[in-house]
Amino acid sequence: MKMKSKQQNILFGVLLLIFFPLLGKASAYWMEISGGHKIGGRVTVQLIYGNIDELGVRHRQTGKELLLAAEFSFKLIDPVGKITLLHFVQKSDCWQATFNPKNKGVYRILGINKTHPVIDRSATGGENVLPIDYLCGQYWVGLPKGKLEPAQFLDLFSKTEGNVVKIFAFKDNLPAKAKTKLRVFNPENWERELVLDDKGEAFFLPTMKGMYVIRLDWVDPKEGTYKGTAYTSIRHRCNYCLFVE
Repeated sequence: MKMKSKQQNILFGVLLLIFFPLLGKASAYWMEISGGHKIGGRVTVQLIYGNIDELGVRHRQTGKELLLAAEFSFKLIDPVGKITLLHFVQKSDCWQATFNPKNKGVYRILGINKTHPVIDRSATGGENVLPIDYLCGQYWVGLPKGKLEPAQFLDLFSKTEGNVVKIFAFKDNLPAKAKTKLRVFNPENWERELVLDDKGEAFFLPTMKGMYVIRLDWVDPKEGTYKGTAYTSIRHRCNYCLFVE
């Protein structure tokens, strides 16, 4: 997979939701959002499954994991608050949707998957967990201005102030609790931890250009059964993608 060119203006969002071995390399679902950042211009959103090799290069894969990507549902929120469902069509190596911006400002692309199977740890004596995953991405036309509001149960978005990235975290439409921890993965997949303040905000200084993932987790200690497998808690996970140029 080629890196972003200036002509394409591709905003990569690596959504590191599901990790498992693939030829000894990290694998994940991620989004790519591309367009010219102009009113009326076509914006393409691709949901991809692939692996990341030892050099940090991403390779698209096909197979059952790519088919399972169809279980994500996506919506687009435009700068004036209008919500549109994004319809994805399967391509040879991704799922793809498009839209045409009609206003200047920030567009939010949000996805959710409530159909992942229970993570069964019974064989090793661990507790079973039901995962629910949320995806976040931002795309702008003109200057990225305007006030953003939470739009899903777990939500994250950002604002760049000079060289500093400000992260806003929410749970159930309210600022996430102070001292909640966020995980940040940089373009080389190094990880650091951020701690939210009493406003549900955190800051970090990107050390390099490329793709960052900010992750917020919340565990609901609710028991139940899903598709015949019992679980002891529900893990909600929100991954927000950010590309630093």
